Amino acid sequence: MGGGEKPLMYSDLKQLAEYRELLRTLVSKDIRSRYKGSVLGFAWNFAIPVLQLLVFWLLFGIIVKVKLEGAYPYAVFLFTGLLPWNFLANSIIGGSVSIVGNANLVKKIYFPLQILPATTVISQFISLLLGMIVLAVVILVFGIGLSGYLLLLPLVFLVQLVFAAGLAYLFGCANVFFRDVQHILGILVMAWMYVTPVLYPMSQVADRTADKYPWATTLMHLNPMTGIITAYQQIILDHQPPDWPWFGYSAIVAVVLFVASFSMFNHFKFRFEEEV
Repeated sequence: MGGGEKPLMYSDLKQLAEYRELLRTLVSKDIRSRYKGSVLGFAWNFAIPVLQLLVFWLLFGIIVKVKLEGAYPYAVFLFTGLLPWNFLANSIIGGSVSIVGNANLVKKIYFPLQILPATTVISQFISLLLGMIVLAVVILVFGIGLSGYLLLLPLVFLVQLVFAAGLAYLFGCANVFFRDVQHILGILVMAWMYVTPVLYPMSQVADRTADKYPWATTLMHLNPMTGIITAYQQIILDHQPPDWPWFGYSAIVAVVLFVASFSMFNHFKFRFEEEV
């Protein structure tokens, strides 16, 4: 990046704070419009996580009867990983169309374009927080309990928020010039989930690969979402702190990705109007 782009990046970040009322309005509109016209309305933000958990419990707890070594049902383990994963997936896919989907705003009204991907990420983050309320009730009902390590959750939230924002800016910018991005992202995100410990615990990977493939665990940890997802599982379910070295690695990747993506977004945003 050229020397002149660094001040531009700081200026654009500052504009996010200066236009916070507009950002708040767009986020509120996005959340309200998500279930506009439905009977339950905003309550769907709680109803959907509950319904997901019931499906997991029926399928994996009653029909398949999957059991883990931990003192919690597999359905609760799965729910704990899927909540933050859904936040990431929806932020990426929604962020990728945040510019091309708002062509009228990009062309007709001047305002900081960096607000559009941020709107998607923040609205999805609010959905994650609402889902966490449901999860808190669930873990109390199942007797898993709460611990003081929950005080570390805001740090995990922050790291994932920065990581998701970096990807939203990256794909939001890329999709302006290459519309194939929005069509292939769904497949890539689904494939990414299978190499992230959402559907299975990392302990199983370590146990099954220790003899023949001792490098498999390290390779999986190079996936930044591994450190983030396992941090949620360790704090909420295992009542222990995250694996700090690998979580620190995820945090570093998140910051580097955000800086690079936000800088790229700022560099190319002046061409968005002619492309959309």
